Amino acid sequence: MSDILSFLGGSRGNRGRSNSKQSEDLYLTYSDPSPEEACSLINYGRSRYVIVLFGNLCAHYEGRARAELELAPRILILKPDGTLLIHESTKREPVIWQPPRALCYASVENGVLVVKSTRTNPPESVRIEIPSIYFLGMFKVASTPSYRVIGTEKDLVDFIVSNVEVIEQGLQVLAREYQTPVGNIDILARDKDGNLVVIEVKRGQAGPEAVHQLKRYVDFIQSRNEGKVRGILVAQDISSLAYRYLRDYGFKFARIPRRIFEKVQQGFTLDF
Repeated sequence: MSDILSFLGGSRGNRGRSNSKQSEDLYLTYSDPSPEEACSLINYGRSRYVIVLFGNLCAHYEGRARAELELAPRILILKPDGTLLIHESTKREPVIWQPPRALCYASVENGVLVVKSTRTNPPESVRIEIPSIYFLGMFKVASTPSYRVIGTEKDLVDFIVSNVEVIEQGLQVLAREYQTPVGNIDILARDKDGNLVVIEVKRGQAGPEAVHQLKRYVDFIQSRNEGKVRGILVAQDISSLAYRYLRDYGFKFARIPRRIFEKVQQGFTLDF
């Protein structure tokens, strides 16, 4: 890295050191680097750093479809695993992207920085031309091997399966994520009277669509069983319109007690 820092002269760059004993910089930032400087930085840092570039760029994607971006200011992000993202000022998703394991490299053609990303399965390529580079940053970003979001709908379903009495006494869980042609039923159970019970779980407030979804599941199970099939919608809350539909269909609403939801959010098992 010292050769590259010497090449850039240091007059337009900022460096940040980590508190560890590693000698590598935690971040490097440069304003208005030349195409040659940016090219050297990208090819050096692409396997070590997350690279963020802001510049006037155009792009061409060729693969399962085709896409063109006309010249305009955009943000380009390159990650050590080969991920490439081009972002604009709106929306969460990038306008053009390449997944991990794509091969990325930079070059200078006729005085213009060119970044190329290719993959073979399926065959896809992105070519980005960046005639004006306003900022380039290289950041040593952490990579978490595995993580789990706590308090999801799945966590609620897991909790209810293990503590089904919080919904109704006498329920017996028969299956979870029960597959049907109209979708997967969160929980299929049987009540104390021997009736099948379809349970649909929602993490937040249940709206009309949740009730209609439950109705589709109940209708499907009913079409294949002679006995009564009940429906229970489980959620923290329910809209007035959804509750009206629920009563019209003859279904039950089971509110998740706040103490249970908070415990599930924290990843704890609630002891009764």
